[in-house]
Amino acid sequence: MKKSTFFLIGIAGGLLCFFIISLLFYFPISAEKNAAVQWEYCAITAAYIPANSENQAAFSGAVNICYLQTTGCKNEEVKAEVVYAKFLQDFRLENTDQSKSFGYNRAKDLAFSKAAAKLGLEGWEIISQPSIEFDNYIPNNQGNFTVYAGNKETKPDVYFKRTKQ
Repeated sequence: MKKSTFFLIGIAGGLLCFFIISLLFYFPISAEKNAAVQWEYCAITAAYIPANSENQAAFSGAVNICYLQTTGCKNEEVKAEVVYAKFLQDFRLENTDQSKSFGYNRAKDLAFSKAAAKLGLEGWEIISQPSIEFDNYIPNNQGNFTVYAGNKETKPDVYFKRTKQ
């Protein structure tokens, strides 16, 4: 064989070695395994009427979001408000003590919904079934609403997870 043929084979071999070595850097071998997926968790832990909500024109409700951390909960309050006159008008209810109770419940339900929607937009996924039951507003034959109270005795603990950010 001629020297030029050996020269071309040498160059081709060198390029092949260079290509293989560069692939090893681009696609690392199993020595550099991907780390296991890590999760972070949070929970909506309480629905309540916030302090200083004595205003009868509007009812406030709030929930607590607990972001679980190794040092404990990092808490965030999410509030919602129901204008009582509009609530009575929208659901054609009389101004009674029971309607006031439904107004406060509605404010807490709205705060819960607002918190769950916020977490969903931030990439959190529900991993437990909510134990809270919202009040049901069902139209009746008189053109008003019949309200069936949901179970408010249980705490609305709902857990969420997302991949660690």
